[in-house]
Amino acid sequence: MLKLLTNKKFNIFKTINIVNPLIPIATDEMFLRTKLYDNECILHIYTLPNSAIIGTPDTRIPFFYESLFTFYRNDMIPAVRNVGGLGIIADTGILNLSIIMTKPKENFSINEGYFLMTDFVKAIFPEGSKSIKAYEIKNSYCPGDFDLSINGKKFAGIAQRKIKNSVVISIYISLFGNQNRRADIMKEFYDIGIANQQINYNYPIIKPECMDTLENLLGISLTVEDILKRINKVLASLNIVIKEGIYTAEMLKNYEQIFIKLKERNEYFLKQK
Repeated sequence: MLKLLTNKKFNIFKTINIVNPLIPIATDEMFLRTKLYDNECILHIYTLPNSAIIGTPDTRIPFFYESLFTFYRNDMIPAVRNVGGLGIIADTGILNLSIIMTKPKENFSINEGYFLMTDFVKAIFPEGSKSIKAYEIKNSYCPGDFDLSINGKKFAGIAQRKIKNSVVISIYISLFGNQNRRADIMKEFYDIGIANQQINYNYPIIKPECMDTLENLLGISLTVEDILKRINKVLASLNIVIKEGIYTAEMLKNYEQIFIKLKERNEYFLKQK
């Protein structure tokens, strides 16, 4: 699937350790609404310190307000995202990538977007490419058909969103850090929020041992700086022209409008329950 990126121009934007988790969410949405030429892509790379990015279904658990204190007790900022499924934890050991582009072909399917990101990750980590599998890890947080795992332990999850002819394919990758703690926090969130109530939605029964970091799974030391170098190497191998992204006045104007709406939406979900 990587051939779909060959010879394109990538505008790379980085927001590293940005404090407010709504900022990269709004930025991805702004990029998705930005008009791109067919040969253009945007690569958005970001990290967040101690955030809980939850999905709209998470806000519907019976004791949502009480469960939110799981995040506050662990010094995490909760935010409700508009892409993907259920909740994930983000901190400085989690790298987030988003590829934004016009649909590379008329019948570009959702699965092709997932396959593209899977192949991209395998290219970034060639030492693990044969071991990386894409299937649902049911007892992870935010389980999905394209969870990425090694030996049955999930280290990444992929989400996707489309508007007209544009698509954003996003992934979070657990590089290093305490993955057990991340999973324990999400498990507590659901344990408190559901409290053995009978519900129709299929929230995950989280088992922390089914998730791990790439650092542990590959047996190598990883840093965000290392991954950025790896990404540049992959892009160069695809004859991609790399440019540092520059925010235009129109992009900034659109971002401001999007951020305001996301902030209002976030406040509604976090305060009105």
